[in-house]
Order: sequence, then C-alpha cells, then structure tokens
Amino acid sequence: MKKFKNEKGAISIEFLGILPFFFMFFLLLWQVVASGYAVHTVKMASNAGAKTYAATTDINEAKDTITDAIGSSSVIDYQGMNVTLLDSNGKFELNVQVSHSLIFVPDQWKPSTSITLDEKVVSQVLVE
Repeated sequence: MKKFKNEKGAISIEFLGILPFFFMFFLLLWQVVASGYAVHTVKMASNAGAKTYAATTDINEAKDTITDAIGSSSVIDYQGMNVTLLDSNGKFELNVQVSHSLIFVPDQWKPSTSITLDEKVVSQVLVE
C-alpha cells in the first residue's frame, strides 16, 4: 500500500464526513428536550387544573388554570379537557388532551405528524 507523503487537510475531510451525523444528533437531542418539556408541562397543567376543580368545582375555572399553565408554547397545543365524576363522594377524574408537534418538521406536515398527549388525574372534591 502506497503511503501519501502530503496528508494536509485529511482531518478537515474527515470532519466534513462526520459533520452531518453531529447535526442529526443535535436535532434529535433538541426534539427529546422539547418532548420532555411537553410531557412535563401537560402533567403540571393537569395537576393544577385538578387542584382548581377540587377547590372550586368550576369546570371553566379549571380550564382557565390549565390553559394558563400550558401557555403559548409552539411545542404544545391545547385540545381540550373534561371532568368525569366517579362517585357520589366527590371523587373525579380530570382528563387533559394536548397536541405535541415535532419541531423540525415543515409546517404543512405538522398536523399529520403531531403526537397526542392525554393526561388523567384522579382527585377528590374538597368542598361540597
């Protein structure tokens, strides 16, 4: 095997060969962080909505609490919530639905590639 005497620029060529993999890794890492944020936010929002409903038994106030907790993020879109009474003692289930879109997908594909997150919280009404 013949060895080249002038190998100037070889490291640059190797770096250019691996550069797309670095970009893909960081894009994937950013998507994982955004998905973790979305899951954490919907859990926090559903817990806050359940606390509000347990204290006030007002569905509209619980909805306002949930939408305030979610905020105006580009990662999460509020879809809806419902409350189901489980027994006559005030036990209820609050269900929150949000849509989590993938970050690096073109805008025209986002509706078909978004992920639906559904969070349920079971709690007890505090006031009668």
